Amino acid sequence: MGLSVVENIEDKEFSPKEIRELLGIDNVKIQELCKLADIKLKRNDRGLTYFTKDDADLLSKFSSQTSLTASNPIMKTSHHYANSSVSKLMESLKDVEKSVIDKITSILDEKLDGMDDVVMELIRVKTENETLKFKINELNKESYKLKKELNSFKKVPFGFYAKTSAGENCF
Repeated sequence: MGLSVVENIEDKEFSPKEIRELLGIDNVKIQELCKLADIKLKRNDRGLTYFTKDDADLLSKFSSQTSLTASNPIMKTSHHYANSSVSKLMESLKDVEKSVIDKITSILDEKLDGMDDVVMELIRVKTENETLKFKINELNKESYKLKKELNSFKKVPFGFYAKTSAGENCF
């Protein structure tokens, strides 16, 4: 992994081919390392992919770390155990999430179970309220007519009443 040449060059742009030759890896491995190192691909004026010196250093570092893991059986085993424990943890978290969701759903269903009856009662009361408002308006109109009729009667001698029309006097 001869990046000693890279260390002397500051502003050089490295093509994927040069990175392959410097690190002795293929394009697939370069893509994996870019994901691991969180390197964003850059393109030059001609639209070609290139790597900076810092990118090359990061790729070299990650390449050496992954090669150590690949060659060391103890590292592989611990990595395997870490993956299995992570997957077990993820499964248990999913189970906990499902149980919490199920419990909340059952509580909400229980609380909302009687709401249908309440909604129907509210609709019935609202309809009855509207009917009563209509009846009140009708009674107010009838009361107004009766008062008008009552006011059209005038008291005359001997305890009698005479009906008069508006603007007309019987005497």
